Amino acid sequence: MEEDSIPRSFWLTISFAGVACGSAIVLSLQRAYDHKTKRQEEAGPEPSPLHFDDKRDLTVPFADNDRTGRITIENAVLLLISTYHLYSTVHSLSDDRTISQIYNVVGIALSLATWLYALALAMTSQRHKLPDDWGFVLNCHLCAIYFIAWCASIYNFYALTQRTDDWVTWSEGVPQLVGLLLSTDLLYVTSTARRGPPFLDENGRVVARVNVSSVFSFLFFTWVQPLVDVAYKKKQLEDDDLDALPPIYRGYNLFYLFGSTRGRGLLYRIVKANQTAIIIQVITAFVASFMYYLPAYFTGQILLLIQEMGAGKHKETGYRDGFLLVLGLGACIIVLGVVIAQLWYWAASSVQVRIKAMLNIEIYRKTLRRRDQAVASGAAKGDEDNDKSKKDDGEKKGDDDEEEDVSSTGQIVNLMSTDSNRISEFSTWWFTVFAAPTELAIGIYFVYRLLGLSSFMGLSVMIICLPINHFNAKLFAKTQDKLMDARDKRVSLMNEVLQGIRQIKFFASEKDWQKRILQSRNTELGFLRTNYYCEALFMLIWQGSPILVIIVSFWSYTMLEGKELTAAVAFTSIVVFNELRFALNALPETFIEFLQALISVRRIQNYLAQDEIDPAPPVDINKEVRIAFDNATLSWSSKPSSSSTNSPASSISNNTGLESDVFMLKDINAHFPNDKLSLICGATGAGKSLLLLSLLGETVVLEGSLECPRAPVTEDVSFDFSIPKSIPEEDWILDHSLAYVSQTAWLQNASIRDNILFGLPYIKKRYKETLRSCALDKDLAILEDGDMTEIGEKGITLSGGQKARVALARAVYSRAKNVLMDDVLSAVDAHTAKHLYENCLLGPLMKGRTRILVTHHIKLCLNGTTYIVHISDGRTDIVGSPSELRQSGHLATIMDEDEQSQEEAIEDEIPPESLTSTSSESEETEATIISSTNAADTDKKKPRVLVEEETRFTGKVKTKLYKMYIRMAGGWLFWVFLFSVVIGSRSLDIVELWWVKIWTQAANPSSVNTITTQTHQSFSSMSFYIPSSTGDNIHAFDNESNTRSVKFYLSVYVLITSLNIIVGTLRFVFIYLGGLRASRNLYERLLHRVFRAPLRFFDTTPVGRILNRFSKDFETIDSSIPNDIMNFFTTILIVVSIVIVVCTVVPIFVIPMLLIVVTCIAVANMFVSTSRELKRMDSVSRSPLFSHFSETIVGVSTIRAFGASRQFMQEMLKRVDTNARPYYFVWVLNRWISARVTAISAVVNVVVGMGILLSLDRLDASGAGFCLSFILTFSDYMFWGIRRYTSLEMNFNAVERVVEFMEMDQEAPAITDVRPPSLWPSEGRIDVTDLEVRYAADLDPVLKGLTFSVKPREKIGVVGRTGSGKSTLALSFFRFVEATRGNIVIDDIDIKCIGTEDLRSNLTIIPQDPTLFSGTLRSNMDPFEQFSDDDIFTALKRVHLLPSDEDNFENDELEAVNINVFHDLETSVSEGGKNFSQGQRQLLCLGRALLRRSKLVLMDEATASVDFQTDKAIQKTIATEFAGCTILCIAHRLHTVIEYDRIIVLDQGQIVEFDSPLELIRNTETVFYKMCKNSGEFDSLLALAKAKHELVDVL
Repeated sequence: MEEDSIPRSFWLTISFAGVACGSAIVLSLQRAYDHKTKRQEEAGPEPSPLHFDDKRDLTVPFADNDRTGRITIENAVLLLISTYHLYSTVHSLSDDRTISQIYNVVGIALSLATWLYALALAMTSQRHKLPDDWGFVLNCHLCAIYFIAWCASIYNFYALTQRTDDWVTWSEGVPQLVGLLLSTDLLYVTSTARRGPPFLDENGRVVARVNVSSVFSFLFFTWVQPLVDVAYKKKQLEDDDLDALPPIYRGYNLFYLFGSTRGRGLLYRIVKANQTAIIIQVITAFVASFMYYLPAYFTGQILLLIQEMGAGKHKETGYRDGFLLVLGLGACIIVLGVVIAQLWYWAASSVQVRIKAMLNIEIYRKTLRRRDQAVASGAAKGDEDNDKSKKDDGEKKGDDDEEEDVSSTGQIVNLMSTDSNRISEFSTWWFTVFAAPTELAIGIYFVYRLLGLSSFMGLSVMIICLPINHFNAKLFAKTQDKLMDARDKRVSLMNEVLQGIRQIKFFASEKDWQKRILQSRNTELGFLRTNYYCEALFMLIWQGSPILVIIVSFWSYTMLEGKELTAAVAFTSIVVFNELRFALNALPETFIEFLQALISVRRIQNYLAQDEIDPAPPVDINKEVRIAFDNATLSWSSKPSSSSTNSPASSISNNTGLESDVFMLKDINAHFPNDKLSLICGATGAGKSLLLLSLLGETVVLEGSLECPRAPVTEDVSFDFSIPKSIPEEDWILDHSLAYVSQTAWLQNASIRDNILFGLPYIKKRYKETLRSCALDKDLAILEDGDMTEIGEKGITLSGGQKARVALARAVYSRAKNVLMDDVLSAVDAHTAKHLYENCLLGPLMKGRTRILVTHHIKLCLNGTTYIVHISDGRTDIVGSPSELRQSGHLATIMDEDEQSQEEAIEDEIPPESLTSTSSESEETEATIISSTNAADTDKKKPRVLVEEETRFTGKVKTKLYKMYIRMAGGWLFWVFLFSVVIGSRSLDIVELWWVKIWTQAANPSSVNTITTQTHQSFSSMSFYIPSSTGDNIHAFDNESNTRSVKFYLSVYVLITSLNIIVGTLRFVFIYLGGLRASRNLYERLLHRVFRAPLRFFDTTPVGRILNRFSKDFETIDSSIPNDIMNFFTTILIVVSIVIVVCTVVPIFVIPMLLIVVTCIAVANMFVSTSRELKRMDSVSRSPLFSHFSETIVGVSTIRAFGASRQFMQEMLKRVDTNARPYYFVWVLNRWISARVTAISAVVNVVVGMGILLSLDRLDASGAGFCLSFILTFSDYMFWGIRRYTSLEMNFNAVERVVEFMEMDQEAPAITDVRPPSLWPSEGRIDVTDLEVRYAADLDPVLKGLTFSVKPREKIGVVGRTGSGKSTLALSFFRFVEATRGNIVIDDIDIKCIGTEDLRSNLTIIPQDPTLFSGTLRSNMDPFEQFSDDDIFTALKRVHLLPSDEDNFENDELEAVNINVFHDLETSVSEGGKNFSQGQRQLLCLGRALLRRSKLVLMDEATASVDFQTDKAIQKTIATEFAGCTILCIAHRLHTVIEYDRIIVLDQGQIVEFDSPLELIRNTETVFYKMCKNSGEFDSLLALAKAKHELVDVL
């Protein structure tokens, strides 16, 4: 060292003092911020709603007794040593002091001041012992100071041992050694000090230990090690194994954090809510960008040192400098690894996880407030026929007006499943926007130092690639937009199909629907194919752009400047240009992803901006409740078209406005009396439900006003929300509270009890009374698990009547004083209707409540009614009390419409044995299943679970899944060719660099050129974004010098690189094509298996769980798996090639390489086993989230009416947390593995570097550099190999879940060898012989030896009590349940011998539950274009949705307020037919059945929700239209079947009576006679029976 130079120790001291100064500044800012925050909290009007944990897990031992004393004493000792150093240094200064000595004194003085500052912090920390927050802040400051002190101590001690001028004295050596030991201990103590025991959340669950981890644990992620150990030992993780999320990740806090900026732009809100993590992202990204080239610098210096040592230089200091450089390399790798780990921790584990949860919560919150757009518009985009779609596309304006109308359940769910995911994923690497330019600047500087002005020649060529990149980026963004839209439509269509799967199976239209879905899927795959081609073009540009730059630069360097191309210049230039390739191409890629994220932001923003229901008016509890309409005009939409009132029906089709068909009620005046029963009545489609929903605030009041108490939608949530244990009986009823029973019963996927309680405490007495009043006690007696029976999704396992009564029971049990009920009596039979009226509507639990009932059963309810509102012609034409209306004569008008309800006026008590079924084809089926499933178990046990928890696989993904995917992607020839291309691409990588080596050796034969060559390797290996595919080039053995021209070498180089670009691009093209093929095949097979699944599968599997396979899982299979396969095999090939080359060239490193491999594999096994389980938990926990969301969308009106939005919001937060927990730990685990690979890499590099330095007598410079280069690269690619294998395993979990559903049980074959005649059944003759049906081999039979025959064209009624087997008999005809004995023969063909498709397509069933699909009237009436428009119009007239020809004039008069939308077959039908009333939906389904001319018709009460006048006309239509058909009718109203030819009376699965109605009703001993007698309408039934059989005068 020169005397006048600045000593190296001075710079370390400057760093030491600089850290202390920085610590003082930061500490001052922290104190100021803390003081300001406390003052705001003290002065603020309200405390912050955020909740943080304060309870600790005291079972974990923790103490901070000796830490502060220990660091204070050791700090004081080091202060004394520093003082001694200053004294001795000053004392030894000579008169002719040098600059070096002066700097030495200044450095020691600065060190003394820093130790004094550290001592002050140490003493202060004694007053803030852990777990005090300030104690840990001080500990972190001290740790940073001690780290620099430790580094300085190491260097000073090492420099002392290397002194050669004189001996080291005790006075010099001992203080240095003590300083090193004490600084080491100080660093250890402060870096490993935990903040305290783990926190416990509000539920007593241990919180993730990141908030109590030490500095070392936080930086190297050792706090997650316990989870890794558990997963590695158990090979399986459960939810209880995961710690709770830290407070700032929990749904409760995110609700308030994200909600605080509501009203601003979504992008601003996202940034504002995550600003701390984003700032850390920015800082660490900048630091990392500057540090990326440091390992390359150290590696280059090591190689240069070895080269110079080989030339005889650095004889005395070479080894010392070499060891320092090697240690510097290791330290640099660790520091860079820590920075990168923190960057990605905050990017993924923090920002990504939080943004995803925030968006999901906000979307759900909006759903609780949003006005139902599907009902308002009836628009179902994308499900109409192709011609109309094309026309719509042509009319679309440039922007996405059409796509932004998110109204269907599938589209809304997609916002949560796809759009929020895309935004959160982009948030993890958006920082590339400024990180890439930083690397670009550094790279340009490097390349300029290497090539001079020729570098700018090359860089200017890169501009040529920018327009291509820009074009490709625009195409990619546009196609991705279309892909998202296509995926939306497919998922929405699939959701509708799953909701209406019963209808599809009844009509045997699986193949047609499958074809329709596959058409939508093919459209999606077409856009996906274009996307793949864009990605392949990106790969082409990615590899090609630097090649063009290199060629031009080398040409300019050698040909224009005439310089000699050396290995140092060539290889270093290549690696820098490769880095520039990333920087240049990353920016367009980031821009593309930004556009994708922006599209998703806009979609969510537009959804959040949709109309909301009007806020509930403030409640004055002292003011009397008033429910009234004052001259109100009501509509579904706030923007009705004028054409909706004035345009003739013929002009509807010309109206493109969505609002033209919006239904309205005008001039509504009504005042419902408090504490009384009021009725709303009118014809089918008159607007009764609209009137009722207006009271709930679900519609728009265009004019006038209405008053009705409503509960506001929740604006806040609670971190410790719980249901109250009890409520005093006197405080139960709330005057201003509301309950609502919808026409289509909305139930949750829970037990019957949970549905009735609906979040209220269980009060036994009230609950039992509720069951009795709603006639549920007898139903529950049949069920083995009683009211704890799970009822499945949407109550699928209950009959229509049972669902209606459970929904009614929920309102009866509620605390609401005001109960609104929409047609609850239509779904039940006459006896049950009377029971509900007398014991429920007028019973003690409802007495004193304000009851408003929409009904057609006016005669039944008249005596107890105080007020009647009749709707007709879009207005309330008759309003008043029954007595007023009787005097005015209006009551008679209403009663005329109710003439068919005579059977409802029942006066006698109904004995249990005479109860008839309450409806729906599934009642007896499921009741019998539930009652007999565990019949063998006599002990009382835990209620049986109907919907099992979703299966979660454990262990590795099965090999058979990989084999299946490989087979689907292509044959053996495809894979042989693909692997040949992959191997060829890697070989060309090697050949490319080998040729450059030959070229440079020809220009400069010196053997040391190879050393500098390796500098290139280190650049590429340290790329932490995208590993370069050409960065691992291998140099073959030296060849003899070649003196051929530069043009020759340049030409060959161009040829090799061009071929490499083509081959490298082809491998992605082929894997993409194979991936598309596999996706198509897999989807088709799953779709087919789901369509062929038995009905029981759909009853016990939530729709959300099935839909998850078709949406999220297939998105993964489509978009991720092809890339995962290619990246994994490419990385493995690189690793294997490195091992082979290194071990071949330098056999001495075989053992170190094996040790590295074993270590990496051991760590990888722990990582893979944990991450795989976490990914599976993430997938499984996603389904309940989506199911809850879908359930809420369907039942949001009921939720709002009951004021249960708070309860549902809390449940959503709970499920968001459950899903976010494994998602959070997945990303933390990625950082855990990166930290370990970084440590392994650093150790390996240091060991190998020192080994090379010690082996220079056996290795020349070329061999040393070559080995070091590949060792460096090997560690990086081992890391990427682990990551990519894990990614492949995690994403193959999607294939695993899909295949699970492909292996489920299937129905009988659709087509068999036995095919019925084309016109079968031609007569409709039925012969049932000894029919026995059971639902499982170990269960009792439901039907027990039934034998009967039905003549052609005979009309048979089927009656019997609940559970007697009526619906099972109907299902047996369709083979939804198979006969275990006996047979059913229709027209001489045994139905079990033919396929289910042949059977069902030739039978007709008219079910009670109407199912419509989104699209148009035409697409619903004639889904597969089999009938003409005239046929469809005729069917609509026959079901009285259109007037007959003679009624046209009258109908024109009725169009004063609302047009008849059924005149136009292009009228939109929203998802589920929500824009039609329940009665209209039933009539449409009946009309659809009329189009099928089947000789055998099975009927379940198909007109329960229509008015009696229409019902009477419909019955006549059925009698006329089906005159030539055989009819089996499951009876709900005795009047329906009394005129049939014969009646079957079932009891306990056996036929007890089978004769004509007249014979049965005459015989006083028959069950049928008792049923008629108990109905209260015996005379009427007898007269009808006589009239039918022409025996009027005989009795």
